[in-house]
Amino acid sequence: MPRRQAHHDLGLVRQHEVVRLRTQERLAFRDIAARLDCDVKNVYKAWKRGVAELAEEAKAAHGEYLGEQLGNLDIAINSLMPKVIKGDVRAVEGLVRLFDHQAKLLGLYAPVKASVTVTDEMTARVMALAEEFEQLGAK
Repeated sequence: MPRRQAHHDLGLVRQHEVVRLRTQERLAFRDIAARLDCDVKNVYKAWKRGVAELAEEAKAAHGEYLGEQLGNLDIAINSLMPKVIKGDVRAVEGLVRLFDHQAKLLGLYAPVKASVTVTDEMTARVMALAEEFEQLGAK
């Protein structure tokens, strides 16, 4: 079993080296394979694994940062609440800004995509309603 671990560690070292050579030195997969004395196919697989791991690490770090920020906002909101209840206008303004920032962090302002299809029947109905409003306005 220890032998497998050592082999796995060697694979991770090579994977990190592939990612470093590709991103920092901008080497082609073929050049990396020549430098590491291995197959281009294995270099590409190591690259994909390495990038996927980095993406997961970034995702986890983002989640931790978001959690910290939301926790800090919660503390700030709770500290302002007694002043808001007493009617302090500046505290209310600050609370609105905090809620706005919280909504942005949570993605609540993200645009909503809608797919709308207008049929001829709908257009005819709208035109009929417009004529009815026009007749009501003329009276």
